[in-house]
Amino acid sequence: MDYSRYIDVLYEGQNIGAQECQRNLTPKSYYKNLVLSVDKVLRENPEASLSELRNILIKDSHIEDKIRDFCLGRKKTPGLVLSVRTNNYYHDFYAGNRQEVINQDGNMVPKSEEIGYDALFDLASVTKLFTSIATLKLVQLEMIDINDEVTKYAPQFTNLRGTKIIDLLTFKGFETDTRVDSAGSAEEAEQILFNARPKRYSYGQSSYNDFGAMILKYVIEAVTNMPYYTFLNECLLAPLGMKDTVAVLDDEQKQRAVSTNGDVRVYQDGRIIQRNYIEKGVSSDDKARVLGQPIGNLSGHAGLFSTAQDMEALTKSFVSSSFISYELRDEMARNHSGYLYKKPDGGIWATQFLGMLCYAKNPIMDITEVMHYLSGNSFASSGWAGNYYTVDPINGIGVFLGSNRTHNRVSINTQSSTVQVGPNGEKYIFLPDGRRVIDSSRYVYERGFITETAVELALKLKILEDILKINEPEMEEEHTKII
Repeated sequence: MDYSRYIDVLYEGQNIGAQECQRNLTPKSYYKNLVLSVDKVLRENPEASLSELRNILIKDSHIEDKIRDFCLGRKKTPGLVLSVRTNNYYHDFYAGNRQEVINQDGNMVPKSEEIGYDALFDLASVTKLFTSIATLKLVQLEMIDINDEVTKYAPQFTNLRGTKIIDLLTFKGFETDTRVDSAGSAEEAEQILFNARPKRYSYGQSSYNDFGAMILKYVIEAVTNMPYYTFLNECLLAPLGMKDTVAVLDDEQKQRAVSTNGDVRVYQDGRIIQRNYIEKGVSSDDKARVLGQPIGNLSGHAGLFSTAQDMEALTKSFVSSSFISYELRDEMARNHSGYLYKKPDGGIWATQFLGMLCYAKNPIMDITEVMHYLSGNSFASSGWAGNYYTVDPINGIGVFLGSNRTHNRVSINTQSSTVQVGPNGEKYIFLPDGRRVIDSSRYVYERGFITETAVELALKLKILEDILKINEPEMEEEHTKII
């Protein structure tokens, strides 16, 4: 079969909506090899069913072996759920534990609880994605003008005269005199935030920050005349059937929630802090907690919990643009901040390429959150607690990784010494009291070991459906436990 035109479509798709420096990052030979690898499976298995063909592609990707190594071998996270999605297929893989230890009278006590495919994860900064689309929905409804000043809607931010809504969405810099998470109450935290002012970033410095999303929460509340969490639930979560995407978990959801308690932070100045007070269903983000997440006062930057299946429902809405228009969705994915620059040694590097409270495709492969071979309108989001989400609306694919990498692990390690390597490649540091703790401080970089494989697998599964002209009204769903 001649796949020339189909390969051209995949190749050209990477440039749809892309800026000049984001174009032609993947050679046509890559797409050709992908298509031919799927065609080879078809030719070698002429009698195989669609389900069998999918399983062959999954096996060939070695995704299960990589999850086993990453989670159960190297112990980068206590547990995870990794899902891949196409227009007609959803498959999640799950492994490890929701919880390894509990906090009892100030002591960490072993208590393993296996993870399930329906586990709830602390989304942390993936919450920003919801703030972005909630804001854009109000733009679409003409309740917000993206070029209006912030103070038109939220006059309590007196230092932000001249700052526009678009500035909040696109990670322009802001700062406060005191850290919001140093406050002793929600009221005190809000007063610190209300005094936020613009901040300039130096040349070559990346601008990712929480402030824009935090401030947008108050804009949304002023426009809708209701709490942000209420608006989000009524306008987005309930219509999409995202019943497990919540700021406050009920008792049954807490049973399925992963633990983020017990993370260790090792600082350059010698401080070692272990946080043994993060209960299940409570955000691991200090700012979100002090601003009221435990009682449902959702902040714009963190505080939501969700499942892999709910995030698939969100992907479906992006692909079909059932919530916001195609134009706004694609504008959200467009780079609004990043640029290439020359380093002192003459090499070319880049700042973070950021869309509207999400990641856009970065031309430097080593630091991109969005794979280069995806379409130009693809975007991604990630969270400190151990989550990653990416969607390619043109190809109709999505990947979500939920994990609790901060539970019983070192999440920050700015000391250069420390590491002991275990028999399966796991890394440990020793605390002053003699305890040995797994070092997961480079998780953000190391999770690519499985997420990049998952994204490529999703694209291959999409190619299989295209070749076979699969367009079923009902999505096939599978769950695989990795042991």
